[in-house]
Amino acid sequence: MQITVPSYYPKFNCSGAQCEDTCCSGWWNVSIDRQTYDKYQQSKDAELAPLFAISVSKNTLPSADDKSNYGLMKMKADGECHFLQADKLCAIHKHMGAQALSDTCRLYPRYLNRFGTQRENSLGISCPEAARLILLDPQPMQFTSISPDPSIDGKAFTSYQFPQQSEGDPQQIAILNDFRTVIFAILQFREISVGARVMMLGFLLEDVDKIVFSEKFTHASELLPTLQSYIDMLSHPLQLQAQFEQIDADIPHKLKLTNDLIAQSLLGSASPRFKTCLHAATEGLSGNDVEQYLRNHTAFYRPYFADREYILENYLVNQIVTRLFPFTRGSYLDLYRELVCNLSVIQVLLVGIATKHQGLNEELVIQLFQTFARNSNHNRSHMDNLVASLHAHEQDSFVHVMWMLKDA
Repeated sequence: MQITVPSYYPKFNCSGAQCEDTCCSGWWNVSIDRQTYDKYQQSKDAELAPLFAISVSKNTLPSADDKSNYGLMKMKADGECHFLQADKLCAIHKHMGAQALSDTCRLYPRYLNRFGTQRENSLGISCPEAARLILLDPQPMQFTSISPDPSIDGKAFTSYQFPQQSEGDPQQIAILNDFRTVIFAILQFREISVGARVMMLGFLLEDVDKIVFSEKFTHASELLPTLQSYIDMLSHPLQLQAQFEQIDADIPHKLKLTNDLIAQSLLGSASPRFKTCLHAATEGLSGNDVEQYLRNHTAFYRPYFADREYILENYLVNQIVTRLFPFTRGSYLDLYRELVCNLSVIQVLLVGIATKHQGLNEELVIQLFQTFARNSNHNRSHMDNLVASLHAHEQDSFVHVMWMLKDA
């Protein structure tokens, strides 16, 4: 069976000891599959066995299962893995070989998903090398097919799957795949701004949500007229952009959201690399001075992104790919709210960083996107709290999330 992947996927190679933000550090608990857990518990290696004893334990969380997250590997107090050597390489890999690594360590930063019978692999941007491949390509993200790699695809491991318990009805899965295709078409429609594209995505999700969760809904084919109507809308870019311009901005609220995230992250276990971004953003944002923010947006942020909106586009498209958006977790509205909130906060942080450095470059942009993803995707408490705060203040609809899309 062939595997569908973004065109960047075959180009990825782990940079190992040269990585500027190793995945072997980060205050996270690494899930361990049952087979690897048993292997570690039975190890008699004089160097590794004592480390297994203090770092590996059975997973007692309610989400634990007998396969992918049967055990947990805890980090040291400083956030580093017990098996990270001075040369920044893995002691387990050195002494026991690559086959002894847990699924988490073996596969990161890969996502191995299933949509119906279709297998889909991709990369997350919390890895610096992956982030460069994903974000910096000026061409719209394309997809291709590759043969399975036994070292990656040989075990029964899935990051996200839809439907959860079966392969689904092929006819309906095909239509839902068309739904995803329309999402990609909207997000890669470069005749309008990224903000206008995400606005369109919100309206599409709202319309689909009304159909799918109606008491009268019986079959995915009922979505086809709505999907066609959104494809037709792409013939009128000026109208779409004009509609976006009618949305009222709320820069003070955006600044408060971002400053709340900065404060929580600096007090929490954010990585040193992420804290560098946050300190620069804090200095550049000058508190909640809206007029200064708007001037800095024009002077330092806009010159870099004026012809590089593809970076934001690639980020959004990759979020859709890696998480099988919008099918795998929560309601459409919750997932949309999270996506918009992430984009909004990233843009504000970039304005602060651009102000601090009197401009932006690839290194600064990649560092922010990569560390933000690492903090929000793998340590969700801060972002979950941020998104939850929107429930308390905003009406429960897609349109009432869209003020966050106005970046100036």
